[in-house]
Amino acid sequence: MAKKKPLNQKQKQDKALEMYLNTDLSQKDICEIIGWTEATFTKNKERHGWDSLKGASTITSANIIKKLYIRLEDAVDADKLDSDALIKITKSIEYLSNKKVTVSHHINCAKEFTIWLFAKKPELAKDLNKYQKDFINQLVSNG
Repeated sequence: MAKKKPLNQKQKQDKALEMYLNTDLSQKDICEIIGWTEATFTKNKERHGWDSLKGASTITSANIIKKLYIRLEDAVDADKLDSDALIKITKSIEYLSNKKVTVSHHINCAKEFTIWLFAKKPELAKDLNKYQKDFINQLVSNG
């Protein structure tokens, strides 16, 4: 099996930004996954305005989809049915729902599952968490 090439700086930057915006991982945790020092993370965060992006991250696909479903329900309940509007809203929901699963989605799912499992079987949750970290590191290194 061929050995994977290490991530270049741009790939590391992209992965770090994705995790910073889409997870609640600490800066230290992100640095461990990416292979950066905290100083490198801070330099990239300041240079590229990541805090501004994080503030805007509440405008997510999931939030937009929720609002579109409300508009769709209102359009269906309206006195006069506007089929063009229904089609546009429905197509927008479909488009936003077909997004690729990102590393941050995997991280969030793993964290939620670990919290759930920890309440039931703490020792198993601790062991599983080690494998989840390995899995995330593999996803990151595969680009």
